Amino acid sequence: MTTEAEMKEIRGLLMELNKKVEGMNRLLERSLIGCEEPLPDEVEVTKEYDNAKKNKKLQLVPWKGS
Repeated sequence: MTTEAEMKEIRGLLMELNKKVEGMNRLLERSLIGCEEPLPDEVEVTKEYDNAKKNKKLQLVPWKGS
């Protein structure tokens, strides 16, 4: 059984992930349309993602549903 503290941590991680995914989606949409330059925060998120991927710090973990 998952404790309340674990649920709060999972929720926080999911919210952070969602924020990053939304930023990447905006960046992709603008890039595909080609009418706007990415915003500075979007460039930063892309760099963070590329660095994590390059340094193998990006890890996909299978979801263990209840």
